[in-house]
Amino acid sequence: MLQFLYHTYPSGALGSISSIYEIVTKCPVLNAYLSLCHLPCFMLWQGTLLFTKLFPHCRFWDKEVLRAENDAQKPSLTRAIIKCYWKSYLVLGIFTLIEESAKVIQPIFLGKIINYFENYDPMDSVALNTAYAYATVLTVCTLILAILHHLYFYHVQCAGMRLRIAMCHMIYRKALRLSNMAMGKTTTGQIVNLLSNDVNKFDQVTVFLHFLWAGPLQAIAVTALLWMEIGISCLAGMAVLIILLPFQSCFGKLFSSLRSKTATFTDARIRTMNEVITGIRIIKMYAWEKSFSDLVTNLRKKEISKILRSSYLRGMNLASFFSASKIIVFVTFTTYMLLGNVITASRVFVAVTLYGAVRLTVTLFFPAAIEKVSEAIISIRRIQNFLLLDEISQRNRQPPSDGKKMVHVQDFTAFWDKSSLLSAVLGELAPSHGLVSVHGRIAYVSQQPWVFSGTVRSNILFGKKYEKERYEKVIKACALKKDLQLLEDGDLTVIGDRGTTLSGGQKARVNLARAVYQDADIYLLDDPLSAVDAEVSRHLFELCICQTLHEKITILVTHQLQYLKAASQILILKDGKMVQKGTYTEFLKSGIDFGSLLKKDNEESEQLPVPGTPTLRNRTFSESSVWSQQSSRPSLKDGAVETQDTENVPVTLSDENRSEGKVGFQAYKNYFRAGAHWIVIIFLILLNTAAQVAYVLQDWWLSYWANQQSTLNVTVNGGGNVTKKLDLNWYLGIYSGLTAATVLFGIARSLLVFYVLVNSSQTLHNKMFESILKAPVLFFDRNPIGRILNRFSKDIGHLDDLLPLTVLDFIQTLLQVVGVVSVAVAVIPWIAIPLVPLGIVFIFLRRYFLETSRDVKRLESTTRSPVFSHLSSSLQGLWTIRAYKAEERCQELFDAHQDLHSEAWFLFLTTSRWFAVRLDAICAMFVIVVAFGSLILAKTLDAGQVGLALSYALTLMGMFQWCVRQSAEVENMMISVERVIEYTDLEKEAPWECQKRPPPTWPHEGVIIFDNVNFMYSLDGPLVLKHLTALIKSREKVGIVGRTGAGKSSLISALFRLSEPEGKIWIDKILTTEIGLHDLRKKMSIIPQEPVLFTGTMRKNLDPFNEHTDEELWNALQEVQLKETIEDLPGKMDTELAESGSNFSVGQRQLVCLARAILRKNQILIIDEATANVDPRTDELIQKKIREKFAHCTVLTIAHRLNTIIDSDRIMVLDSGRLKEYDEPYVLLQNKESLFYKMVQQLGKAEAAALTETAKQVYFKRNYPHIGHTDHMVTNTSNGQPSTLTIFETAL
Repeated sequence: MLQFLYHTYPSGALGSISSIYEIVTKCPVLNAYLSLCHLPCFMLWQGTLLFTKLFPHCRFWDKEVLRAENDAQKPSLTRAIIKCYWKSYLVLGIFTLIEESAKVIQPIFLGKIINYFENYDPMDSVALNTAYAYATVLTVCTLILAILHHLYFYHVQCAGMRLRIAMCHMIYRKALRLSNMAMGKTTTGQIVNLLSNDVNKFDQVTVFLHFLWAGPLQAIAVTALLWMEIGISCLAGMAVLIILLPFQSCFGKLFSSLRSKTATFTDARIRTMNEVITGIRIIKMYAWEKSFSDLVTNLRKKEISKILRSSYLRGMNLASFFSASKIIVFVTFTTYMLLGNVITASRVFVAVTLYGAVRLTVTLFFPAAIEKVSEAIISIRRIQNFLLLDEISQRNRQPPSDGKKMVHVQDFTAFWDKSSLLSAVLGELAPSHGLVSVHGRIAYVSQQPWVFSGTVRSNILFGKKYEKERYEKVIKACALKKDLQLLEDGDLTVIGDRGTTLSGGQKARVNLARAVYQDADIYLLDDPLSAVDAEVSRHLFELCICQTLHEKITILVTHQLQYLKAASQILILKDGKMVQKGTYTEFLKSGIDFGSLLKKDNEESEQLPVPGTPTLRNRTFSESSVWSQQSSRPSLKDGAVETQDTENVPVTLSDENRSEGKVGFQAYKNYFRAGAHWIVIIFLILLNTAAQVAYVLQDWWLSYWANQQSTLNVTVNGGGNVTKKLDLNWYLGIYSGLTAATVLFGIARSLLVFYVLVNSSQTLHNKMFESILKAPVLFFDRNPIGRILNRFSKDIGHLDDLLPLTVLDFIQTLLQVVGVVSVAVAVIPWIAIPLVPLGIVFIFLRRYFLETSRDVKRLESTTRSPVFSHLSSSLQGLWTIRAYKAEERCQELFDAHQDLHSEAWFLFLTTSRWFAVRLDAICAMFVIVVAFGSLILAKTLDAGQVGLALSYALTLMGMFQWCVRQSAEVENMMISVERVIEYTDLEKEAPWECQKRPPPTWPHEGVIIFDNVNFMYSLDGPLVLKHLTALIKSREKVGIVGRTGAGKSSLISALFRLSEPEGKIWIDKILTTEIGLHDLRKKMSIIPQEPVLFTGTMRKNLDPFNEHTDEELWNALQEVQLKETIEDLPGKMDTELAESGSNFSVGQRQLVCLARAILRKNQILIIDEATANVDPRTDELIQKKIREKFAHCTVLTIAHRLNTIIDSDRIMVLDSGRLKEYDEPYVLLQNKESLFYKMVQQLGKAEAAALTETAKQVYFKRNYPHIGHTDHMVTNTSNGQPSTLTIFETAL
């Protein structure tokens, strides 16, 4: 079986499976219960696998969609669910019918036993035997209830689980099919919320649904029996019950309305949290934590206000359940007495027990059914709306009959940006007219590399069979060989859902390797060369693209125009239109705009492979041809790979922490103290005690009243009974007071408990979010998105919703159990003797159960996270998944994650039922002891005492096991509190503000000094910067170069203190480690490599703290040529952006980042490979604006493309974390042994010569401005401009 699981489950799952297996094998609890249900242990695996392998629900939904299309109607998910499950679920109604019938029969026999005591005759052995028979029937009914109740609940919970799993399967299946337009209408946060909260309603609604018909039926039967017992007075009690029903139904409707509104706020909060976690590095560099804190806090306030209202409704509902039977009995017997009837113990306790039976069903299960159905309808509607979103059109990519592979685009028009042609070929962009036909299998490499949670090998194979020779060839072609050797586990190294153990360059090459290994017919490569340095870029182009893919159709997107000579055809696009198409030679001969982008290099002696590589990116596109020549460069033949990325060192993604043992007292203390002051908590305890005392006293007073009345029944001269009446005003007055106290205390304690616990949830959420914002970046590298989001979605959902309800329910039932036992012992003191062994058995069972239950619940929590992580990861790589036709494989992986979670859930379900059966068995023993013990001691007892003790003992059935199970459920849910509290006390960064504050104008010079700086991302990690010492002068422009992993980004991380550096970094004579992080980070501007926009308005994205005027914002947008684009939006700057700003292109997002830098007006600007992913025109604009707007600033530029930094004042060359060279570019190029010289030469002779000439001109202009050097400049004949400048600005 484990061998089978190894193939079925994703990596990392076997650890959880072994945990489950260990729990089962060590726990006879499970084996015993599973054998009762005829489920051997191994069926845990097979059974849950079947839940996701057999999805009739999907088939019914698909049929419903077709039916609706044919009938021109909207499909109904509810109809599909009913058609799929109604037969199997209807059969379970038989259990409900038998169980509720037994509850109604019990009070009849209770009345017969009490009658025996009312008419007690010690000499009447027949009456005694009859009483024993009644007691036997009573206990048999009790045992039937004990078994049937749990069989019913087991099966309905399994039904709910199947429905939930089917829904999750459908939601994920739909997510993989969403069109781009549909993705704009939903968010990752909303889909996570559907999977985490909405589908859980199916687990709850299946439990209570049958009570919608069982409740009214039972009420009719009870009314008939009460009529026979107390006559017309019963109608008064039933009237109260009927009045309570619409009252509670109204609560249910209000609750569902609030639930719908709450879900909207929850969606928004989780969506924002998803963006915060994804973009945390940028948020920290911009020092925007407070802005996002305010945003989330406001969303949370709106959400919590709705939650508090719905909690108060729930509190009223529970309070009405608590006091309903008391009000009903009070009204009934007040009416009965006022009509002139005489109260008797048998009538009182038969009525009390009958009302007790109907109360549970009518005032708890029936309203719960209404509430859960209302919630389920809301959830079904939300899921249905999601399932009806537009899907991407499925295009057939089968090769034509002649076997020729091709991509054909004809008269294609669509609403597109500059990256849209590739998406059109993929089928992701629907045309407004025209056609795109693709014949052949597609492999796609996305612009932003996508890796999923798993090993490096599984990321490359992507479902394909492992073939060693082919695999090794791909690894070599994609320059990954040395990288994998440096990883601890090689290609079996596990990477996270965001690939946090790999550098950007490594992720790009893994993406490329995945595509190459697929052996497809058509390759769409969206700029895979921009994330790597020049040497590796050339290696990938020659060995991978030119050699390995030489027989394939390849469409290459690139900004590195030196490779265009190899293209068989080039397509020029301008403003979304095709300007011209032709070969490289044809374009050079023509006088069109293309000539300004390329330099004629007649002196180029090195031959690139013959034309054949297709090229496309904004202006370049070509079709396929065959490579006839292979590269012969010996230095690249063996793979000139990047060195190991020491700055992005492999961060081990540890398994999620899972606490062991019982939840400590400290967790409870922190939970309650987060909600209220200890004085309020003491008052709450006293209020609960008072409510229970009033509850018991009311019944005791009724019993006392009946006994007092029976003593007044005297026989006169054998002529019959003469009844003397009691003082009705006195007895009724006390009774009324006790009833009022019960109701008022019940309502007050319910509302106060909810207030305290919801307030606690709010406090803990805010603390957790504050802690997350102050956590170092390393925390986010080590913990995947799903793991963190799970705390904010599922765990906070428990604290908001389920835990307060469960705590209140537990408190109420616990106090009632204590009251029952106290009354029984007070009436028959010797009952305490058998209670001792029963108590010992109970304590043993509870301890035994909780040890298993806690671990199973914790396991269930940790196996849930991968489900969310897989969903989030899949949505990030949606285009890649669809391009490879890997939807089915991803679906199977999702189902495998679900199966693993379902196994843990199934274990929890079975352990709970096992425990409940045994608890009810203990209660049945208690009923037997009380019933037969009363008959044995008949001489010493009166009817009122027996009625009170026995009716209370019967209520213990169900209530006691529910109380204990709720205590376990509280402890299990406290695991969510534990998990939240764990995140409230994370390791923190340095303070945002310190006592030492820099002057407001700091830094006015922008001088940066690195003094023997060492840097590591974690205390146990390797040094990624080693003994770095450098001076960056005021207003100096410094280019930072080095191969991937050299320490370039680590230098920036040290400057921003993303982790604390060793050594000293000075900025304008102030030591950076002596001031607050916000004081430091706000004074430096950064344009990041991957531009990040957040959901919200464009105004908020530019100016989250409202520090600038509208005029300043518009001026900044005009500077970056985005003003017209923003003005065309419906709300201009106040238009809400799509999630992560996905309705803007990468180039536009990068321009927004530039606008942010312009607005901040800081003296120091850091550019982190900001133009790596943008087109030449955007790059030209960005470079131009940087030179204009930041001429008087200190600028640090990290670049892979050397032409962007060749005119810098100085170049800093890093290698393996050390500063190897630091001087002016031209000076470095004079030393042929320098690393910088070698890097330039790797670009080819023509490019190297051009860069050297540019460096020379800049050097002489800066150092010898009086010496004329115009005659040294090479002029482009097409426009008379210096070609070196043209290359610098546009030849990327």
